[in-house]
Amino acid sequence: MNKFLTLALLLTTALPSSVCAQEIPIDLTAVKRMENHLFFLSSDALKGRKPGSPEADVARDYIAGTMLEYGIEPMGENGYFQKFPVPEYAQVNYASTKLSMGKKQLDGHLDFYPVSISATAGLVEDKTLYVGYGITTEDGTYDDFAKIDVTGKIAVMNVSSPDGIHPHSAYAAYHSLNERVANLVEKGATGVLLINPEGTASDTREFFKSINATTVPVFFVRNEKWTGKLIKRSMTTVMAVDMSERFSDGYNVIGYIHNEKRKTVVLGAHYDHLGMGGENSLYKGPTAIHNGADDNGSGTTLLLEAMRYYAQRKDTNYNYLIQFYSAEELGLIGSKYWTNHPTFPLKGIEFMINSDMVGRLRDNRLQLSGTGTAAEWDEILETPIHGLDIKKDPAGVGPSDQTSFYYKDLPVLHLFTGTHNDYHKPTDDADKINYKGMAKLASLVYSITARTANYEGLNFQRTTSSEQKTTPNFSVTLGVIPDYLFGGPGLRIDGATEGRPGANAGLKAGDIILKIGDIAIDDIYAYMTALGAFKKGDTTTIRYSRDGKEVESEITF
Repeated sequence: MNKFLTLALLLTTALPSSVCAQEIPIDLTAVKRMENHLFFLSSDALKGRKPGSPEADVARDYIAGTMLEYGIEPMGENGYFQKFPVPEYAQVNYASTKLSMGKKQLDGHLDFYPVSISATAGLVEDKTLYVGYGITTEDGTYDDFAKIDVTGKIAVMNVSSPDGIHPHSAYAAYHSLNERVANLVEKGATGVLLINPEGTASDTREFFKSINATTVPVFFVRNEKWTGKLIKRSMTTVMAVDMSERFSDGYNVIGYIHNEKRKTVVLGAHYDHLGMGGENSLYKGPTAIHNGADDNGSGTTLLLEAMRYYAQRKDTNYNYLIQFYSAEELGLIGSKYWTNHPTFPLKGIEFMINSDMVGRLRDNRLQLSGTGTAAEWDEILETPIHGLDIKKDPAGVGPSDQTSFYYKDLPVLHLFTGTHNDYHKPTDDADKINYKGMAKLASLVYSITARTANYEGLNFQRTTSSEQKTTPNFSVTLGVIPDYLFGGPGLRIDGATEGRPGANAGLKAGDIILKIGDIAIDDIYAYMTALGAFKKGDTTTIRYSRDGKEVESEITF
């Protein structure tokens, strides 16, 4: 009996190492199918697939039609579709949004404006009270409220901190305006006027899409004359606010391949892009269509091919939930909406694989994020697949839709072939895509699901890498395209924009930045920390490696 038990245990524990060598062959017939999909999705006729636009609806219907063609079961709220609100912009009615001090009425937009955390409606008339930076440290060494009571007052608060807003500030833990304003409201303030007299912080944004309202009016005052008066003395002030959000309809497209299995795998990609550009565009020229072939026509196309593969196979050990999201570019809105309003039980999901920017495979290099979200991922990926050079990032949190699933305690993976000079520009076109590379990545997905099917289940675990590293605020940039797949040391760049500080200092594609000023650049986080130490007009040195030789030059931000 013990011999049989021992043999059974040996066979059970040996199984994963043998099955983890599975490698599904590359289907090169997929190349033409993917070309056809992507040339349509990234054509000028679709005008960049802006969420909520008629052209995004064309992409939506194209995806749903392909699902129907492949016999995939609808799993939305209305057939294949799940509708959700997409914020267009916040609109301020300055006819009824007022700010007056004493007998003087200030001009809306010119002198003041409501901010995104303001109440959307309301009227208040009270005396102002200057509260400094509105900061009280936990150790009590600094307290703006030591000798004042803000109850029943309109608080006037400096948006900076005692030593400015920068990553090395001793008050960095207290920089959050949301938290400081919430603290003022909790202390009894009836309204808040934000000012920036020293210019050691950025002015609060005037234009925004979404409102995160508090219970009182919150305005930013940019008229320097009134800023000085608000600091020096208390004044009877009237604040009236009237603003609202405008929404359009976004759609997730969701289908289900039902194989009568116990567990389901989610395969996802976002199909939206930037439309004609806008605030997320990196293009400085006149308004133009941003076709978004790589971002994320490539992920959409790979998923269309993957769902064809899985729809034709009934011998796999999973069901497959196929999800195409909209409004990712606006903040993962579509995938967040689905995970908060699921059309399929979350408890039945084994893991999620997200494809976002998978069209520029170069030198067989790929980044896989989320490899720390399941205890088994490293073992599953240990045996190479089609010679891919995979850079593993354990973090579950990242700038794409897998994050929404990670926050629901589900293992995730995110495929990413790296950024490039066409990122978020009109030049991100279908003729620049590596379609054979995408066929290889489709096989990678198939191989991963084949390997994971031999495990009883994946054990979710929280990750402690990228998302725990703070991203400092910085007001300068080099104007370079980082190579996120580069393993270091240093930060390799894929390009430098002409006329920007990096190019002016001599940086070119392929250079590896080693040091900015006195700060050594070990990775992308050190790079962002270094940028946070400088402001516009500062001059320092930058050290970089080119073709194995180190170069140092002067750089002015």
